[in-house]
Amino acid sequence: MYLEINNNGYLLDCGISSRQIELKLKSIGKDPSSIKGIFITHEHQDHIAGLSSFFKKYGPTIYLTKGTYKGLSDSFRMAISPIYCKFVKAGESINVDSFSVYPFETSHDVNEPIGYKITSMDKSIVYLTDTGTFDYNQELSNCSAYIIESNHEPDMLMMSNRPWPLINRIMSKTGHLSNQASAEVFSKLMGDKTDKVILYHLSSECNTKDLAKLSYESYFRKNNLDLSSIKIIVSDKTEPTDIIEV
Repeated sequence: MYLEINNNGYLLDCGISSRQIELKLKSIGKDPSSIKGIFITHEHQDHIAGLSSFFKKYGPTIYLTKGTYKGLSDSFRMAISPIYCKFVKAGESINVDSFSVYPFETSHDVNEPIGYKITSMDKSIVYLTDTGTFDYNQELSNCSAYIIESNHEPDMLMMSNRPWPLINRIMSKTGHLSNQASAEVFSKLMGDKTDKVILYHLSSECNTKDLAKLSYESYFRKNNLDLSSIKIIVSDKTEPTDIIEV
């Protein structure tokens, strides 16, 4: 995900090829060489696939936990020396350029996974992906916008051709949030300052954009919660969303 604050560009994860990142940035009129930093949540390939190549070409600062760095392959660590990294820790805020970053703990089957809350002036966004469960965190409440994974529809996952060990992994506490679990997490975090939620990391086999949105709407109706002031944006795995202003 591309993030721009005060005319500076950043990436949240780097899970497609460097070439594809370049093409998609250029398609929205952004120069890849303007990327100042990359915030990594964890070391799974679909979050770091383009990291090494993009870093070699453009040299942005990389933000990640020490556990995530240790989880990178030997070739990644050879390409990206620790001197080019800023190591962060869940629960400890840092300042980056003109904004603050609060890393927070997630629950995934890797070394030291995190999400990010990013605050600039009176606006804040939460980037929460790849977590099987999520406990309420006061620090993340009432933000302007939330980017939350809405990975799968449980019935589709159970009826899929995926092997049982993979299904169990996805549904575990260190797996991924279902549509319904995502809606529940968002309902506990949203507040009167919140006006957007971007549903993210949808499974191409076990979810659809329509189902993800319907699940949110259904959850809010069932629990007598008001969703009328919230814009729900469902991201696509292949096409960039429109630029969203917070």
